[in-house]
Amino acid sequence: MLSTNFYVIQTESGDTIRDEKSMLRINIHQLENGAFQPNPAELQFYSIFHGVCLAFETVNIKDYLRPLVASALMWYAQQIGYPEMHISSEDPRASLRAG
Repeated sequence: MLSTNFYVIQTESGDTIRDEKSMLRINIHQLENGAFQPNPAELQFYSIFHGVCLAFETVNIKDYLRPLVASALMWYAQQIGYPEMHISSEDPRASLRAG
């Protein structure tokens, strides 16, 4: 069973997944405008939802929080009603441009 400690907050720059207990934060970026520049110190994951490319990027990730990232992303997929969402560490924009 997935944790119920996760929630989403909306900010001017987009949505953020947070974990109430650990304070894990994952920013959600829509990649339509191409302004997203991955931070090499953070973890990035990607998906496509309703034709929109999304990037999920951790914020100030600590080693002990890394195992929670998968749970947070699975929770988010269920929360938005798309539990079968394919989440990958590969940026889908390159394959979309090629196809």
